[in-house]
Amino acid sequence: MRRFLYLFIGLTILYAGFSCGDDDDIEPVSPGKASLNAPENNKDCNEGTIVSDTETEVTFKWAASANSDSYTLEVTNIDSGSKKSVNSNNTEAKVTLLRATSYSWFVISKSSSSSLTTKSDTWTFYNAGPPEANHVPNPATLVGPESGKEVNEGTVKLEWAGSDDDNDIASYEVYMDNSNPPTTLVGSPTSSSLDVSVTKDLTYYWQVVTIDAIGNKSTSEVFNFSVVEGDPVEPSANLVADGEMNDTGDWSYYQIWTNNDNNVEHDFVDGEYKFIGAEGTAFSNAIIWQEIEVEAGKTYQFKMNARSEGTSGSWIEVYFDKTPITDGMADYGPDGMDLYIKSFGGDVEGCGNDAFDGDVFEIIKDGCVLPDGSQFDSNGNITFLESDLTANGTIYLGIKAGNWEGNFGTGVYIDNLELKEVQ
Repeated sequence: MRRFLYLFIGLTILYAGFSCGDDDDIEPVSPGKASLNAPENNKDCNEGTIVSDTETEVTFKWAASANSDSYTLEVTNIDSGSKKSVNSNNTEAKVTLLRATSYSWFVISKSSSSSLTTKSDTWTFYNAGPPEANHVPNPATLVGPESGKEVNEGTVKLEWAGSDDDNDIASYEVYMDNSNPPTTLVGSPTSSSLDVSVTKDLTYYWQVVTIDAIGNKSTSEVFNFSVVEGDPVEPSANLVADGEMNDTGDWSYYQIWTNNDNNVEHDFVDGEYKFIGAEGTAFSNAIIWQEIEVEAGKTYQFKMNARSEGTSGSWIEVYFDKTPITDGMADYGPDGMDLYIKSFGGDVEGCGNDAFDGDVFEIIKDGCVLPDGSQFDSNGNITFLESDLTANGTIYLGIKAGNWEGNFGTGVYIDNLELKEVQ
């Protein structure tokens, strides 16, 4: 009996020892990491309750974390480094903060059953200050044309003066038409003027809307002006001497090919210049020319009439070049050609086979094109560069005509040559 009692006591002690060892091996569970909600990261916070001109009460919110029953909110003034800590048993807390100040914040999750804690991510935000007042722009003051004034037809410059107490005018809307008030938007400039086209015998009304950087608008009063026929523009002088081909001595002549079979009978005839080969001539090449004073950077328009009853294997070419035309000169070749009429046949060079009579820029539309490198546009406009001119600021105008195993027919006639500055 005594032996049984000792055995029972020993087993009881051994069991108790194993039970204590299991309790000591249980590890505490860490609280979960809180997810932050508001104020948003890297954003302006405008939702606090205003406490004073310098402070607002801001509500911080986060999501509940696992194994947590309390939290500590840490808020740091980034500018000064000062900190505020608030304990909370739920997932939000209110803190009074300075306005117009940047802050960072995080949340520490805690558990009453453990000494372990878990820190959330750190977010930053700007606690917004009092809103700045923004003023509506002052109505624009219309300057010109003055109301009731008469202006010439063509282009008119509308001018006004804008002002804004915040100095943040972004743009203008200009309305103009023949009704009062005008409703047609004619431009949205950022400067205080706008060029508009107007037609004679009409009255126009115009008004300006000023728009600032945040979209505030103000509207000016309405001005009006009437349009009358403008003074005629003084025509530009024709820079081509004797463009009427009256043989006044302003044209020079040079026969580029001089073999016996190059005989020609080119000459002035009744206010025209006539290119024609002598009877039986199958090859010829000659040029008439003059030196003209022009200005680099200015645009000029060239005109020339040409007529023929039809040709074969012939050409007439126009050149503007700085190379002098002198005895022994090389042929003015295709690299410098600006315009041609050629009866060589084919789809590209065949605009002189049939009869023609009129402006050369109209004639070449019938099968010819402007050569590569031509200085002309399709209307005969040409702008000379400094590098195009001679040292004296001049250019040589050359009209070259010739034939190759062909003939001029009854002749190719040119007249009414003009080179005028485009105004």
